[in-house]
Amino acid sequence: MNGRQPIQRRGFTLLELLAVIATIAILAALLLPILSKAKVKAQRTTCLSNLRQLGIAWIMYKDENNSLLVESYPSNNPNAWVQGNMRNPAEAGNPDLIRQGKLYRYNPDTALYHCPTDKGVTIEGKPLPTVRSYSMNCFMGARPPGAPPTLASADNFAVFVKDSDIRRPSELWVMLEEDERSINDGFFETDPLARLWIDFPAISAHRHGYSFALDFADGHSIIWRHRDARTFQVCQDHTEQSGNADLENLAHAATVSK
Repeated sequence: MNGRQPIQRRGFTLLELLAVIATIAILAALLLPILSKAKVKAQRTTCLSNLRQLGIAWIMYKDENNSLLVESYPSNNPNAWVQGNMRNPAEAGNPDLIRQGKLYRYNPDTALYHCPTDKGVTIEGKPLPTVRSYSMNCFMGARPPGAPPTLASADNFAVFVKDSDIRRPSELWVMLEEDERSINDGFFETDPLARLWIDFPAISAHRHGYSFALDFADGHSIIWRHRDARTFQVCQDHTEQSGNADLENLAHAATVSK
């Protein structure tokens, strides 16, 4: 006969359970910001990769076309780098308009044209998913015959038609990530005098934490973070902000004086 007493297993006390729950809550509070930052970084990396690959397509185009740059002017122009207006409900979600662009054949992937943080546009109060998040510098590429001047303020500034026109390719951007509240066609207009935001790049917390991606004529891509507090007030195009450092940086990297 075994005289040992049976072992009684004791469950957790209420205090012990509360201690475990509190520990899990503390760990979650510590990990969530880290996971959030990791997600932002991953999305930023994808966006940079998209622009870098589109930039390679831009370079391949001019290499196959006697150094002529692909055209950015969009209106009734079959030679534009991309087709489609993201403010037109019939076009905003149509990937075929991307396929009709002159750069598509060099990297036939419509996903490259969309940033993972882009939530789409809002038209008449209704959200509308879009297929494109990027636009091209309005000073890049020739104009079709009969096209109007780029901007009234641009008379004394260069439009780059051939590769040789770009003297400092590492300092001039070709494409950037445009804000959902600004994007329309693929033609990003920048005031070279840096007095107003005609169009504006991504300016919101969900778009890489108030920053945006650009691709430059030498092929490198980079993230620019907004620094001027007035930039965060921009919510519509043609916003006047003379002296805004962010606007000045963008304008100085868009074109040069003739």
